[in-house]
Formats: sequence, C-alpha cells, structure tokens
Amino acid sequence: MNTMRRIGMAIAACTLFVQTHGALAGDYPSRPITIVVPYGAGGTTDISARQMAAMAEKVAGQPFVVENQPGSSGTNAMRAVAAAKPDGYTLIATTSSPSFVTPALRPVGYDTTTDFIPIMNYSGPYHGVLVNADAPYQTLDELITAAKSGTAVTYGTAGAMGGAHLAFTSVANQTGAALRHVPFDGASAATVAVLGKHVDVALVPAYRDLVQDGKLRLLAVLDGTRDPDFPDVPTLKDAGYMAEFPSIVGILAPAGTDGAIVAKLEKIFTDVASSDEFKAFMTKLGQPVRVISGEALKATIAENLAAYRDLAKQMGRSK
Repeated sequence: MNTMRRIGMAIAACTLFVQTHGALAGDYPSRPITIVVPYGAGGTTDISARQMAAMAEKVAGQPFVVENQPGSSGTNAMRAVAAAKPDGYTLIATTSSPSFVTPALRPVGYDTTTDFIPIMNYSGPYHGVLVNADAPYQTLDELITAAKSGTAVTYGTAGAMGGAHLAFTSVANQTGAALRHVPFDGASAATVAVLGKHVDVALVPAYRDLVQDGKLRLLAVLDGTRDPDFPDVPTLKDAGYMAEFPSIVGILAPAGTDGAIVAKLEKIFTDVASSDEFKAFMTKLGQPVRVISGEALKATIAENLAAYRDLAKQMGRSK
C-alpha cells in the first residue's frame, strides 16, 4: 500500500469518526437517561435529584430516571457508574463523601479525578449536629462534656467513612470524647433514628423544618459557614473544634463521555438549577442552590481530595 493511499484511508477514517460522534451528539438524548443516587430514597440528595430529573425531562424531551443504589457511603454506586458505558445515558448525582472523603480514607475501586467527568454542581446542603428536642444537651460543648465523662453517646450518619463521620471522628480525637458511630444507608434513616431516640445524635442535612417545628435541636453546623436559616448556631470551628465538612451535590458522567454530550448535559442541568422554579423548590426543601460549572466542580473535587488525604494522614486513617 503506497503512502498516499495510507494517508487517504487515515483521513477517511478520521472523517467518519468525527461525523459519527457528531451525529451521536446531535441526536442525544434519544432514549431515557438514568441518574443514579448513591443513597436510599427520601434523603435530600434523592429528593433534589428527582426534582432536577423531572425538570430536565421537560427540557431534553426524554425521561430522566432516578435510580437509588445505596451502600458503603455511596461508593458502591460510584464504582458502578464509573464502569458504565460512557454514552451519556448513565450519570450519578454525587455528594462529598463518595467523591473525595471516603476515597481519601480507603480503597474504593475508582478515582474520582480520572474515572468521571464532572458536568455541574447544583447544591451543597448544610449538615447539622442534631439531637432530639427532649435531649438534655443545649450546646455541642454539653454533649462533648457528657461524652468525656462516661456517658455513652451514639451518633448516626449517612454511612461509614463519610464526611460527617470523619468530621466527628476528628472532634472525638481532639477531645477524647467517647462518641460511637452508627452508620445508616442514607441521611433520612439517620434522621428517623434520632427522632425515635435510637441514636443520641444525627449528623444530617434537611433539618430546618424539624428544628423549627421543635422536634430536633441544632447544636452546630458541620460546614465551613453558618446556615443562614440558623445564624446563631455555630459551625464546628466556631465552637472551637478544628473540623468541617465541605458539601457538594453534583452530576458526574463516566470518563470517556463525548464532550459534546457533556456540554449538552451541563446546559440542561444548569438551566434547570438556575430557574426560579428549582430555586423555589430547594428553598422549601431547606437546601441552598450552588451552581458551578463542570470545570469548577472538577477543581473542587481535586482540591478537597488532596485536603482530605492530608487530614487522613494526620489522623492515621489514610489508605
């Protein structure tokens, strides 16, 4: 085969590749899209993802189906989506724990920075330190003092080795308090547990209405900034503990997903999250809307993964 013929065949192959991928992206979406939620039904990630899906369906003209895959602090679902076909039809609505907290602590079978393409971020709920309204603790210091004096204190989170678990492990290490972790398959289950007095404390989002209705008491906020709905409640750092839990809720696609498809999805989800309807829904849910681009979310994940790896080393919990 002569050189010119080889060149011609190579050009033809490249043209076919570009045309084929362009056509695929142009036709996208042509069938239902699955959004995997790595937690059980009823939590804030699940509820907000379902609203996002319902509104995105109207924009894209195809169903967005939410599928709950709870387990192992969200890492089971992340691993499954990382291995999914990168065609834009399997996505994940992820949070901080399976994105950069748990991967800093133990092997999870995926690398968030290389096995996924961030599409966009649409929220980042505040996480509270909550006790039943009948509990004797009025402040976080009172709770920690009790846990240091021999009182058994149990706390529930959305899963082992998640951000909330790590934050309170840091508090326990700093104070010597006896805090026993009880993991659940999602924040809603942990919330039910503290309401039923099956655990003493829950570290969960979506607490506004329960606090305002007098069913739960908010002792502190895990995030780096105070919850504007409860400006008098301190963050962990405000209360004197060197710990916090930065929060994201973002949409990721498997690595290798066509760039044109990613761009379409980013526009669809960004338009939905920026709409007055979605903002009103999230306000009723008691959750903030925090819209950032796929590139910004990529940087956020990478920065926090590095920070949590450093923290894990300091705590002797690195993988």
